[in-house]
Amino acid sequence: MKKLCMLFAAIMTVVTIILCSCGVDPMQSVGERRSGYFTARADGYAMTAVSGVREDPFAADGVVGGDGTLKPYTLITLVPDEFDIDAVITYTAEADGCTFGGTMIVHPFAASFSAEFEHETAASEFTVTIKCGGGAATFHVKSQVTSDMISYDRAISAAKSAIAPRGEYEIRARLIKNPLSSDGICWHIAFITQDGGNTGVLLDPVTAKVLAKK
Repeated sequence: MKKLCMLFAAIMTVVTIILCSCGVDPMQSVGERRSGYFTARADGYAMTAVSGVREDPFAADGVVGGDGTLKPYTLITLVPDEFDIDAVITYTAEADGCTFGGTMIVHPFAASFSAEFEHETAASEFTVTIKCGGGAATFHVKSQVTSDMISYDRAISAAKSAIAPRGEYEIRARLIKNPLSSDGICWHIAFITQDGGNTGVLLDPVTAKVLAKK
């Protein structure tokens, strides 16, 4: 009977945890969620695009700013094999049935160009055409996210288990290029406090294994 009581108590504990967690907003305290990561290469250029939602204004201050509404974005970064700081590059992006365009901004220290448009790209592939001088190049930018990868909420949960953040904090959950490998991506989950504290963890995107933490 004692064993049955202990088993019943354990089951009820699990049920309680499940029921309580059902009412928790997975985006609570999240200042940025970057769930999209895309790459392409064409005509002497490498292109990377990241996409998600983030607070506006965007600030690492430990709180989700404004009214809590997050702004969608897609950020494109273009790296030429031969960098010309004076180059003027325009782009046109076709994503999810929408068209975006403009002039890319030069980054003199990173030897790259970038552009951002207000849309979270959900497609597994989209196209970007750039023009520079009299030439043009079209990129078929493909998602590096696969169906077996964990979602942002599971990544946050795994990160909390790994470093046990305390108090109030802002969360940034981002898919990034794996800095510990020559290829591939990983989840970077950061916990930022109002006093300037910043802890984080890198997670394998499939297994949620901790790759590094600080």
